[in-house]
Amino acid sequence: MDESSADEPVVEASHLPVDTMAVCMQNMMNTPGAILYFKDREGRFIAVSIDCARLYDRTPDEMIGLTDFDLTDHAHALELLTDEQRIMATGEPLIDKEEADRLLDRPGTWVETSKFPLRDTEGSIIGTFGYSRDVSRWEIAQLELKDMAAALAESHAHLSQVEAQLRAVLNGSRDAIALYDRELRYRYINPAGERMGGRSLEEVIGRTDREIGTPQPWLDGLESALRDVLDTGEARELEFSELDAPRHSASWFHLSLSPDRDASGSIVGVMGSIRDITPLKRAERSHAYQALHDPLTGLANRTLLMDRISTALARLERSGGRLGLLFVDMDLFKQINDVYGHAAGDGILLEVARRMKSVARRDDTVARLGGDEFVMLCENVQSVSIESIAERLLNTLSLTYDDLDVPTPLSASVGAATTEDPQVSASALLHAADSAMYQAKTKGRNRYEVSTLHPL
Repeated sequence: MDESSADEPVVEASHLPVDTMAVCMQNMMNTPGAILYFKDREGRFIAVSIDCARLYDRTPDEMIGLTDFDLTDHAHALELLTDEQRIMATGEPLIDKEEADRLLDRPGTWVETSKFPLRDTEGSIIGTFGYSRDVSRWEIAQLELKDMAAALAESHAHLSQVEAQLRAVLNGSRDAIALYDRELRYRYINPAGERMGGRSLEEVIGRTDREIGTPQPWLDGLESALRDVLDTGEARELEFSELDAPRHSASWFHLSLSPDRDASGSIVGVMGSIRDITPLKRAERSHAYQALHDPLTGLANRTLLMDRISTALARLERSGGRLGLLFVDMDLFKQINDVYGHAAGDGILLEVARRMKSVARRDDTVARLGGDEFVMLCENVQSVSIESIAERLLNTLSLTYDDLDVPTPLSASVGAATTEDPQVSASALLHAADSAMYQAKTKGRNRYEVSTLHPL
Protein backbone atom coordinates (compact mmCIF):
# COMPACT_ATOMS: atom_id res chain seq x y z
CA MET A 1 0.00 0.00 0.00
CA ASP A 2 1.44 3.44 -0.88
CA GLU A 3 1.82 6.30 1.56
CA SER A 4 -1.18 8.30 0.38
CA SER A 5 -3.60 5.40 0.59
CA ALA A 6 -2.41 4.56 4.09
CA ASP A 7 -3.55 7.98 5.23
CA GLU A 8 -7.08 7.56 3.78
CA PRO A 9 -9.77 6.69 6.34
CA VAL A 10 -11.41 3.21 6.24
CA VAL A 11 -15.16 3.49 5.67
CA GLU A 12 -17.24 0.86 7.53
CA ALA A 13 -20.34 -0.52 5.82
CA SER A 14 -22.56 0.71 8.62
CA HIS A 15 -21.43 4.28 7.88
CA LEU A 16 -21.94 4.09 4.10
CA PRO A 17 -24.35 6.64 2.65
CA VAL A 18 -27.92 5.39 2.38
CA ASP A 19 -27.95 5.62 -1.39
CA THR A 20 -24.73 3.60 -1.53
CA MET A 21 -26.29 0.96 0.71
CA ALA A 22 -29.28 0.85 -1.58
CA VAL A 23 -27.07 0.34 -4.63
CA CYS A 24 -25.26 -2.53 -2.89
CA MET A 25 -28.55 -4.08 -1.87
CA GLN A 26 -29.96 -3.73 -5.37
CA ASN A 27 -26.92 -5.41 -6.90
CA MET A 28 -27.15 -8.27 -4.45
CA MET A 29 -30.86 -8.76 -5.10
CA ASN A 30 -30.36 -8.72 -8.86
CA THR A 31 -27.33 -11.04 -8.98
CA PRO A 32 -28.12 -14.18 -11.07
CA GLY A 33 -28.35 -17.27 -8.90
CA ALA A 34 -28.69 -15.26 -5.67
CA ILE A 35 -31.66 -16.54 -3.67
CA LEU A 36 -32.04 -13.89 -0.97
CA TYR A 37 -35.08 -13.08 1.15
CA PHE A 38 -36.06 -10.98 4.16
CA LYS A 39 -39.04 -11.68 6.41
CA ASP A 40 -40.77 -9.91 9.25
CA ARG A 41 -41.53 -11.56 12.60
CA GLU A 42 -44.75 -13.08 11.22
CA GLY A 43 -42.83 -14.77 8.39
CA ARG A 44 -44.08 -12.39 5.70
CA PHE A 45 -41.66 -11.59 2.88
CA ILE A 46 -40.56 -7.96 2.98
CA ALA A 47 -37.89 -8.23 0.25
CA VAL A 48 -36.67 -10.99 -2.08
CA SER A 49 -34.09 -11.29 -4.83
CA ILE A 50 -35.16 -11.70 -8.43
CA ASP A 51 -34.08 -15.37 -8.55
CA CYS A 52 -35.86 -16.11 -5.28
CA ALA A 53 -39.11 -14.79 -6.72
CA ARG A 54 -38.43 -16.67 -9.95
CA LEU A 55 -38.48 -19.98 -8.02
CA TYR A 56 -42.19 -19.35 -7.46
CA ASP A 57 -42.90 -17.85 -10.90
CA ARG A 58 -43.48 -14.46 -9.36
CA THR A 59 -41.89 -11.04 -9.36
CA PRO A 60 -40.22 -9.64 -6.25
CA ASP A 61 -43.15 -7.21 -5.79
CA GLU A 62 -45.67 -10.07 -5.97
CA MET A 63 -43.80 -11.86 -3.19
CA ILE A 64 -44.17 -8.98 -0.72
CA GLY A 65 -46.58 -9.88 2.06
CA LEU A 66 -46.78 -13.57 1.22
CA THR A 67 -45.73 -16.29 3.66
CA ASP A 68 -44.42 -19.80 3.05
CA PHE A 69 -47.94 -21.08 3.68
CA ASP A 70 -48.92 -19.37 0.41
CA LEU A 71 -46.10 -21.01 -1.54
CA THR A 72 -45.50 -24.53 -0.28
CA ASP A 73 -47.34 -27.34 1.48
CA HIS A 74 -48.49 -26.82 5.04
CA ALA A 75 -46.06 -29.24 6.67
CA HIS A 76 -43.05 -27.70 4.97
CA ALA A 77 -44.26 -24.15 5.69
CA LEU A 78 -44.71 -25.05 9.36
CA GLU A 79 -41.16 -26.48 9.47
CA LEU A 80 -39.76 -23.26 7.96
CA LEU A 81 -41.70 -21.07 10.40
CA THR A 82 -40.49 -23.15 13.36
CA ASP A 83 -36.86 -22.66 12.26
CA GLU A 84 -37.37 -18.88 11.93
CA GLN A 85 -39.08 -18.55 15.32
CA ARG A 86 -36.20 -20.40 16.94
CA ILE A 87 -33.69 -18.05 15.25
CA MET A 88 -35.62 -14.98 16.46
CA ALA A 89 -35.94 -16.42 19.96
CA THR A 90 -32.29 -17.40 20.36
CA GLY A 91 -30.52 -15.03 17.97
CA GLU A 92 -28.60 -18.10 16.69
CA PRO A 93 -28.35 -18.55 12.91
CA LEU A 94 -29.17 -21.73 10.98
CA ILE A 95 -26.26 -22.66 8.70
CA ASP A 96 -26.32 -24.78 5.52
CA LYS A 97 -29.51 -26.73 6.15
CA GLU A 98 -30.25 -29.03 3.19
CA GLU A 99 -33.91 -29.33 2.30
CA ALA A 100 -36.31 -29.82 -0.57
CA ASP A 101 -38.08 -26.61 -1.51
CA ARG A 102 -41.49 -28.16 -2.04
CA LEU A 103 -43.71 -26.02 -4.21
CA LEU A 104 -47.47 -26.16 -4.30
CA ASP A 105 -47.98 -26.64 -8.04
CA ARG A 106 -44.84 -28.52 -9.18
CA PRO A 107 -41.89 -30.51 -7.92
CA GLY A 108 -39.50 -28.42 -5.84
CA THR A 109 -35.74 -28.16 -5.92
CA TRP A 110 -33.05 -29.14 -3.45
CA VAL A 111 -31.52 -26.12 -1.71
CA GLU A 112 -28.93 -25.50 0.97
CA THR A 113 -30.15 -22.69 3.25
CA SER A 114 -28.58 -20.43 5.85
CA LYS A 115 -30.81 -18.11 7.92
CA PHE A 116 -29.96 -15.27 10.34
CA PRO A 117 -31.81 -12.91 12.68
CA LEU A 118 -32.77 -9.59 11.01
CA ARG A 119 -31.94 -6.67 13.30
CA ASP A 120 -32.81 -2.99 13.13
CA THR A 121 -30.29 -0.20 13.65
CA GLU A 122 -30.60 -0.56 17.41
CA GLY A 123 -29.92 -4.34 17.31
CA SER A 124 -33.44 -5.52 17.99
CA ILE A 125 -34.58 -8.62 16.09
CA ILE A 126 -37.34 -7.65 13.72
CA GLY A 127 -37.43 -10.74 11.56
CA THR A 128 -35.14 -13.11 9.65
CA PHE A 129 -33.19 -13.10 6.44
CA GLY A 130 -31.39 -15.82 4.58
CA TYR A 131 -29.97 -17.07 1.39
CA SER A 132 -30.20 -20.44 -0.38
CA ARG A 133 -28.13 -22.26 -2.96
CA ASP A 134 -29.70 -24.54 -5.53
CA VAL A 135 -27.95 -27.87 -4.97
CA SER A 136 -30.32 -29.95 -7.09
CA ARG A 137 -27.54 -30.99 -9.47
CA TRP A 138 -25.41 -32.25 -6.62
CA GLU A 139 -28.33 -33.85 -4.88
CA ILE A 140 -29.43 -35.59 -8.06
CA ALA A 141 -25.86 -36.70 -8.62
CA GLN A 142 -25.72 -38.07 -5.08
CA LEU A 143 -29.02 -39.86 -5.57
CA GLU A 144 -27.77 -41.27 -8.86
CA LEU A 145 -24.60 -42.40 -7.13
CA LYS A 146 -26.69 -44.04 -4.43
CA ASP A 147 -28.85 -45.70 -7.09
CA MET A 148 -25.74 -46.82 -8.94
CA ALA A 149 -24.25 -48.17 -5.73
CA ALA A 150 -27.49 -49.98 -4.90
CA ALA A 151 -27.71 -51.36 -8.45
CA LEU A 152 -24.07 -52.41 -8.28
CA ALA A 153 -24.64 -54.09 -4.94
CA GLU A 154 -27.74 -55.83 -6.30
CA SER A 155 -25.83 -56.86 -9.44
CA HIS A 156 -22.96 -58.14 -7.32
CA ALA A 157 -25.39 -60.07 -5.13
CA HIS A 158 -27.07 -61.51 -8.22
CA LEU A 159 -23.68 -62.35 -9.72
CA SER A 160 -22.65 -64.01 -6.47
CA GLN A 161 -25.89 -65.97 -6.48
CA VAL A 162 -25.41 -67.02 -10.12
CA GLU A 163 -21.80 -67.91 -9.37
CA ALA A 164 -22.87 -70.00 -6.40
CA GLN A 165 -25.54 -71.69 -8.48
CA LEU A 166 -23.06 -72.33 -11.30
CA ARG A 167 -20.55 -73.72 -8.81
CA ALA A 168 -23.26 -75.98 -7.38
CA VAL A 169 -24.13 -77.19 -10.88
CA LEU A 170 -20.49 -77.82 -11.76
CA ASN A 171 -19.77 -79.53 -8.46
CA GLY A 172 -22.94 -81.62 -8.61
CA SER A 173 -22.71 -82.54 -12.30
CA ARG A 174 -22.04 -86.18 -13.09
CA ASP A 175 -20.50 -85.06 -16.38
CA ALA A 176 -16.81 -84.22 -16.42
CA ILE A 177 -16.44 -80.55 -17.41
CA ALA A 178 -13.13 -78.97 -18.43
CA LEU A 179 -11.92 -75.63 -19.78
CA TYR A 180 -8.91 -75.41 -22.11
CA ASP A 181 -6.96 -72.36 -23.24
CA ARG A 182 -5.77 -71.83 -26.80
CA GLU A 183 -2.61 -73.86 -26.12
CA LEU A 184 -4.81 -76.81 -25.02
CA ARG A 185 -3.79 -76.34 -21.39
CA TYR A 186 -6.32 -77.04 -18.67
CA ARG A 187 -7.83 -73.96 -17.04
CA TYR A 188 -10.42 -75.82 -14.96
CA ILE A 189 -11.94 -79.24 -14.30
CA ASN A 190 -14.92 -79.94 -12.05
CA PRO A 191 -15.02 -82.65 -9.34
CA ALA A 192 -16.51 -85.20 -11.76
CA GLY A 193 -13.58 -84.52 -14.09
CA GLU A 194 -11.18 -85.11 -11.19
CA ARG A 195 -12.83 -88.43 -10.41
CA MET A 196 -12.98 -89.57 -14.03
CA GLY A 197 -9.36 -88.69 -14.78
CA GLY A 198 -8.00 -89.72 -11.41
CA ARG A 199 -6.22 -86.36 -11.01
CA SER A 200 -6.99 -83.25 -8.97
CA LEU A 201 -7.50 -79.77 -10.37
CA GLU A 202 -4.11 -78.73 -8.97
CA GLU A 203 -2.42 -81.58 -10.85
CA VAL A 204 -3.83 -80.70 -14.27
CA ILE A 205 -4.16 -76.89 -14.18
CA GLY A 206 -1.81 -75.29 -16.71
CA ARG A 207 -0.90 -78.64 -18.28
CA THR A 208 -2.03 -80.37 -21.48
CA ASP A 209 -3.48 -83.85 -21.89
CA ARG A 210 -0.23 -84.91 -23.48
CA GLU A 211 1.70 -83.71 -20.44
CA ILE A 212 -0.51 -85.50 -17.92
CA GLY A 213 -0.27 -88.80 -19.80
CA THR A 214 -3.67 -89.16 -21.44
CA PRO A 215 -3.73 -92.50 -23.36
CA GLN A 216 -2.64 -92.19 -26.97
CA PRO A 217 -5.88 -93.54 -28.52
CA TRP A 218 -7.75 -90.73 -26.78
CA LEU A 219 -5.06 -88.12 -27.31
CA ASP A 220 -4.94 -88.06 -31.12
CA GLY A 221 -8.68 -87.63 -31.58
CA LEU A 222 -9.05 -85.20 -28.68
CA GLU A 223 -6.28 -82.80 -29.73
CA SER A 224 -7.50 -82.80 -33.32
CA ALA A 225 -11.06 -82.00 -32.20
CA LEU A 226 -9.91 -79.24 -29.82
CA ARG A 227 -7.86 -77.53 -32.54
CA ASP A 228 -10.75 -77.82 -34.97
CA VAL A 229 -13.06 -75.98 -32.51
CA LEU A 230 -10.41 -73.26 -32.00
CA ASP A 231 -9.93 -72.85 -35.77
CA THR A 232 -13.56 -72.96 -36.90
CA GLY A 233 -15.51 -71.79 -33.85
CA GLU A 234 -17.88 -74.70 -34.46
CA ALA A 235 -18.93 -77.19 -31.78
CA ARG A 236 -17.82 -80.81 -32.07
CA GLU A 237 -19.07 -84.09 -30.65
CA LEU A 238 -17.09 -87.33 -30.32
CA GLU A 239 -17.58 -90.79 -28.88
CA PHE A 240 -14.82 -92.85 -27.28
CA SER A 241 -15.31 -96.59 -26.89
CA GLU A 242 -13.39 -99.20 -24.98
CA LEU A 243 -11.26 -99.68 -28.09
CA ASP A 244 -10.18 -96.04 -27.85
CA ALA A 245 -9.65 -95.91 -24.11
CA PRO A 246 -7.70 -98.82 -22.67
CA ARG A 247 -8.03 -97.43 -19.14
CA HIS A 248 -11.81 -97.74 -19.44
CA SER A 249 -12.01 -101.10 -21.18
CA ALA A 250 -15.73 -101.57 -20.54
CA SER A 251 -16.86 -97.96 -20.94
CA TRP A 252 -18.19 -95.60 -23.56
CA PHE A 253 -17.94 -91.80 -23.35
CA HIS A 254 -19.57 -88.93 -25.26
CA LEU A 255 -17.50 -85.74 -25.58
CA SER A 256 -19.05 -82.35 -26.42
CA LEU A 257 -16.73 -79.46 -27.31
CA SER A 258 -17.74 -75.82 -27.80
CA PRO A 259 -15.76 -72.57 -28.22
CA ASP A 260 -15.17 -70.45 -25.11
CA ARG A 261 -15.46 -66.76 -26.02
CA ASP A 262 -14.58 -63.57 -24.13
CA ALA A 263 -16.78 -60.46 -23.88
CA SER A 264 -15.66 -59.29 -27.33
CA GLY A 265 -16.57 -62.61 -28.94
CA SER A 266 -12.99 -63.77 -29.50
CA ILE A 267 -12.32 -67.47 -28.96
CA VAL A 268 -10.07 -67.83 -25.92
CA GLY A 269 -10.36 -71.57 -25.44
CA VAL A 270 -12.62 -74.61 -25.52
CA MET A 271 -15.14 -75.98 -23.04
CA GLY A 272 -15.48 -79.75 -22.98
CA SER A 273 -18.08 -81.98 -21.35
CA ILE A 274 -17.60 -85.75 -21.10
CA ARG A 275 -20.50 -88.04 -20.23
CA ASP A 276 -20.30 -91.73 -19.43
CA ILE A 277 -22.78 -93.32 -21.86
CA THR A 278 -21.89 -96.92 -21.04
CA PRO A 279 -25.42 -97.77 -19.76
CA LEU A 280 -26.93 -96.25 -22.91
CA LYS A 281 -24.55 -98.17 -25.18
CA ARG A 282 -25.23 -101.40 -23.33
CA ALA A 283 -28.97 -100.79 -23.65
CA GLU A 284 -28.56 -100.07 -27.37
CA ARG A 285 -26.56 -103.24 -27.82
CA SER A 286 -29.10 -105.19 -25.81
CA HIS A 287 -31.98 -103.84 -27.92
CA ALA A 288 -30.06 -104.48 -31.13
CA TYR A 289 -29.25 -108.01 -29.99
CA GLN A 290 -32.86 -108.68 -29.07
CA ALA A 291 -34.03 -107.34 -32.43
CA LEU A 292 -31.76 -109.79 -34.30
CA HIS A 293 -31.71 -112.89 -32.10
CA ASP A 294 -34.14 -115.53 -30.93
CA PRO A 295 -35.08 -114.86 -27.29
CA LEU A 296 -35.08 -118.55 -26.27
CA THR A 297 -31.93 -119.93 -27.89
CA GLY A 298 -29.92 -116.76 -28.59
CA LEU A 299 -29.51 -117.88 -32.22
CA ALA A 300 -29.94 -115.49 -35.14
CA ASN A 301 -33.60 -114.81 -35.96
CA ARG A 302 -35.16 -114.55 -39.41
CA THR A 303 -34.18 -110.88 -39.83
CA LEU A 304 -30.51 -111.52 -39.13
CA LEU A 305 -30.51 -114.73 -41.18
CA MET A 306 -31.88 -112.99 -44.28
CA ASP A 307 -29.24 -110.26 -43.90
CA ARG A 308 -26.49 -112.89 -43.59
CA ILE A 309 -27.77 -114.71 -46.70
CA SER A 310 -27.80 -111.45 -48.70
CA THR A 311 -24.27 -110.66 -47.53
CA ALA A 312 -23.09 -114.17 -48.44
CA LEU A 313 -24.61 -113.83 -51.93
CA ALA A 314 -22.78 -110.51 -52.38
CA ARG A 315 -19.49 -112.19 -51.43
CA LEU A 316 -20.35 -115.01 -53.84
CA GLU A 317 -20.58 -112.46 -56.64
CA ARG A 318 -17.15 -111.05 -55.80
CA SER A 319 -15.26 -114.25 -55.03
CA GLY A 320 -17.25 -117.14 -56.52
CA GLY A 321 -17.73 -120.50 -54.81
CA ARG A 322 -20.77 -122.37 -53.56
CA LEU A 323 -23.33 -121.41 -50.93
CA GLY A 324 -25.34 -123.93 -48.92
CA LEU A 325 -28.46 -123.53 -46.77
CA LEU A 326 -29.85 -126.32 -44.59
CA PHE A 327 -33.42 -126.18 -43.26
CA VAL A 328 -34.02 -128.38 -40.16
CA ASP A 329 -37.40 -129.37 -38.75
CA MET A 330 -37.71 -131.71 -35.77
CA ASP A 331 -39.92 -134.75 -36.43
CA LEU A 332 -43.08 -135.13 -34.33
CA PHE A 333 -42.02 -132.30 -32.04
CA LYS A 334 -45.63 -131.36 -31.28
CA GLN A 335 -45.94 -134.59 -29.29
CA ILE A 336 -43.17 -133.44 -26.95
CA ASN A 337 -45.15 -130.32 -26.02
CA ASP A 338 -48.40 -132.28 -25.71
CA VAL A 339 -46.99 -135.10 -23.56
CA TYR A 340 -44.21 -133.49 -21.54
CA GLY A 341 -45.24 -129.82 -21.56
CA HIS A 342 -43.78 -126.66 -23.04
CA ALA A 343 -40.97 -126.46 -20.50
CA ALA A 344 -39.66 -129.81 -21.74
CA GLY A 345 -40.17 -128.62 -25.30
CA ASP A 346 -38.08 -125.51 -24.62
CA GLY A 347 -35.37 -127.71 -23.17
CA ILE A 348 -35.33 -129.79 -26.37
CA LEU A 349 -35.10 -126.64 -28.52
CA LEU A 350 -32.16 -125.34 -26.48
CA GLU A 351 -30.38 -128.67 -26.87
CA VAL A 352 -31.06 -128.70 -30.62
CA ALA A 353 -29.54 -125.20 -30.87
CA ARG A 354 -26.46 -126.36 -28.94
CA ARG A 355 -26.00 -129.45 -31.13
CA MET A 356 -26.41 -127.52 -34.38
CA LYS A 357 -23.76 -125.01 -33.26
CA SER A 358 -21.43 -127.93 -32.52
CA VAL A 359 -21.77 -129.07 -36.13
CA ALA A 360 -21.45 -125.56 -37.63
CA ARG A 361 -18.08 -124.20 -38.66
CA ARG A 362 -16.75 -120.92 -37.29
CA ASP A 363 -18.13 -118.76 -40.13
CA ASP A 364 -21.45 -120.57 -40.47
CA THR A 365 -24.69 -119.02 -39.19
CA VAL A 366 -27.22 -121.03 -37.17
CA ALA A 367 -30.68 -119.49 -36.89
CA ARG A 368 -34.07 -120.32 -35.42
CA LEU A 369 -37.04 -119.21 -37.48
CA GLY A 370 -39.63 -120.16 -34.86
CA GLY A 371 -41.14 -123.28 -33.31
CA ASP A 372 -38.92 -126.25 -34.13
CA GLU A 373 -37.56 -124.80 -37.42
CA PHE A 374 -33.84 -124.12 -37.61
CA VAL A 375 -31.56 -123.04 -40.46
CA MET A 376 -27.82 -123.33 -41.02
CA LEU A 377 -26.09 -121.06 -43.57
CA CYS A 378 -22.80 -122.45 -44.87
CA GLU A 379 -20.45 -120.50 -47.11
CA ASN A 380 -17.57 -122.01 -49.12
CA VAL A 381 -18.91 -125.56 -49.35
CA GLN A 382 -16.46 -126.47 -52.12
CA SER A 383 -14.20 -128.56 -49.92
CA VAL A 384 -17.00 -130.23 -47.99
CA SER A 385 -20.18 -131.49 -49.58
CA ILE A 386 -23.56 -130.24 -48.44
CA GLU A 387 -24.57 -133.88 -48.12
CA SER A 388 -21.90 -134.55 -45.50
CA ILE A 389 -23.06 -131.57 -43.46
CA ALA A 390 -26.68 -132.75 -43.65
CA GLU A 391 -25.60 -136.25 -42.59
CA ARG A 392 -23.76 -134.89 -39.56
CA LEU A 393 -26.81 -132.87 -38.56
CA LEU A 394 -29.11 -135.94 -38.74
CA ASN A 395 -26.70 -138.03 -36.68
CA THR A 396 -26.24 -135.32 -34.05
CA LEU A 397 -29.92 -134.46 -33.68
CA SER A 398 -31.13 -138.07 -33.51
CA LEU A 399 -29.21 -138.83 -30.32
CA THR A 400 -31.33 -139.49 -27.21
CA TYR A 401 -32.38 -136.67 -24.88
CA ASP A 402 -32.56 -138.70 -21.68
CA ASP A 403 -30.99 -135.95 -19.56
CA LEU A 404 -34.03 -133.80 -20.31
CA ASP A 405 -36.48 -136.40 -18.99
CA VAL A 406 -37.74 -136.98 -22.53
CA PRO A 407 -36.94 -140.65 -23.26
CA THR A 408 -38.71 -140.62 -26.62
CA PRO A 409 -36.08 -140.83 -29.39
CA LEU A 410 -36.15 -137.79 -31.67
CA SER A 411 -35.18 -137.27 -35.25
CA ALA A 412 -35.11 -134.44 -37.76
CA SER A 413 -35.87 -133.85 -41.43
CA VAL A 414 -33.30 -131.76 -43.28
CA GLY A 415 -33.64 -129.91 -46.57
CA ALA A 416 -30.54 -128.51 -48.23
CA ALA A 417 -30.26 -126.00 -51.07
CA THR A 418 -27.03 -125.01 -52.82
CA THR A 419 -26.16 -122.47 -55.47
CA GLU A 420 -23.26 -120.87 -57.28
CA ASP A 421 -25.49 -118.16 -58.71
CA PRO A 422 -25.13 -114.81 -56.87
CA GLN A 423 -28.28 -113.55 -58.58
CA VAL A 424 -30.44 -115.91 -56.56
CA SER A 425 -32.42 -114.02 -53.92
CA ALA A 426 -32.19 -114.83 -50.23
CA SER A 427 -35.89 -115.71 -50.07
CA ALA A 428 -35.59 -118.03 -53.10
CA LEU A 429 -32.70 -119.91 -51.50
CA LEU A 430 -34.61 -120.25 -48.21
CA HIS A 431 -37.73 -121.43 -50.07
CA ALA A 432 -35.72 -124.07 -51.93
CA ALA A 433 -34.28 -125.44 -48.67
CA ASP A 434 -37.75 -125.42 -47.06
CA SER A 435 -39.21 -127.36 -50.02
CA ALA A 436 -36.39 -129.92 -49.81
CA MET A 437 -37.13 -130.37 -46.12
CA TYR A 438 -40.79 -131.13 -46.85
CA GLN A 439 -39.68 -133.73 -49.40
CA ALA A 440 -37.65 -135.38 -46.64
CA LYS A 441 -40.72 -135.37 -44.40
CA THR A 442 -42.84 -136.88 -47.14
CA LYS A 443 -40.29 -139.64 -47.76
CA GLY A 444 -40.36 -140.83 -44.18
CA ARG A 445 -38.56 -138.30 -41.97
CA ASN A 446 -35.12 -138.65 -40.35
CA ARG A 447 -33.49 -138.00 -43.71
CA TYR A 448 -32.30 -135.16 -45.90
CA GLU A 449 -32.99 -133.99 -49.44
CA VAL A 450 -30.83 -131.62 -51.53
CA SER A 451 -31.97 -129.03 -54.07
CA THR A 452 -29.59 -127.17 -56.35
CA LEU A 453 -30.41 -123.74 -57.79
CA HIS A 454 -28.71 -123.29 -61.14
CA PRO A 455 -28.21 -119.98 -62.96
CA LEU A 456 -31.00 -119.15 -65.40
